[in-house]
Amino acid sequence: MAIKDQMELFEMAREEIAEWFQEEIVSLRSGRVSSEMVDKIQVEHYGSRTPLNGLAGISNVDARTLVITPWDPGAKEAIAKSLTQEDLGASPAIDGEVIRMSWPGLTEETRKQTVKLIHNKSEEARVKLRQARDEAVKGIKEEKDAGDVTEDDFYDGREKLDKLIDEANKELEEMVRKKEEEVVTI
Repeated sequence: MAIKDQMELFEMAREEIAEWFQEEIVSLRSGRVSSEMVDKIQVEHYGSRTPLNGLAGISNVDARTLVITPWDPGAKEAIAKSLTQEDLGASPAIDGEVIRMSWPGLTEETRKQTVKLIHNKSEEARVKLRQARDEAVKGIKEEKDAGDVTEDDFYDGREKLDKLIDEANKELEEMVRKKEEEVVTI
């Protein structure tokens, strides 16, 4: 029973780490810009901070241009200010009722730096996964030391955790591969 609880705790941590990693890499620029690059940016509007996707519609015009259409025309300046402060590599330009952001094409050097950053973030995720596994093993070991689980159950639980972390690492590698492919594709 304690082993099952530790497995569930590891699974929850695994899901949280996968979500964290996905959020980290989605904002990295690839060959094509996406609304995810800007939709979580906080905008100071009417005295409160609101995510951009709560104030405006965001769409792609082409591979390098986003158009942001505020639902409240009075929010244009606040949105443009927040986008400027984020240092995204493109300056917002107010064009009538919309805000346009056009990014230059990625250079080979920028692509290499982005791929390196993806790999650094994936290593952070792997470290977090190992820490979560170690915590689960520690919990099982404490149960074994207390006499609540047998030696065989301890080793079976540890083996199951190793299989789970292998699966998590494979999922992580797949996410890295997909994002890296996006970045290097011209």
